[in-house]
Amino acid sequence: MKFGRIKRQHGRVGGLDKILDQIIKQCPHVSHIVPGQIKVRRGKSPLGLKVQYPTEAGLKCLYIGTGTVQEVFLICTDSEAARQWLVQQEFIRKSED
Repeated sequence: MKFGRIKRQHGRVGGLDKILDQIIKQCPHVSHIVPGQIKVRRGKSPLGLKVQYPTEAGLKCLYIGTGTVQEVFLICTDSEAARQWLVQQEFIRKSED
């Protein structure tokens, strides 16, 4: 299946599209983005993007929205450089390792 730089087949949590568009346009280390599963969440976690762990292809992230969590896979040429870029641009907080 072919798709643009951001896979649009699946639904996305409100507010996520704007963030993904900024990342794909501005980050030189991210080549594609694949939004994943959406889950209902409980708790008081801060809203926003969080890097969960590196994968063979890049980074697995979680986007925490109001009442929901969505997996987001960033396909990267350099995972560590992409993570540092996300911190510098304030898409994620530095304390999230």
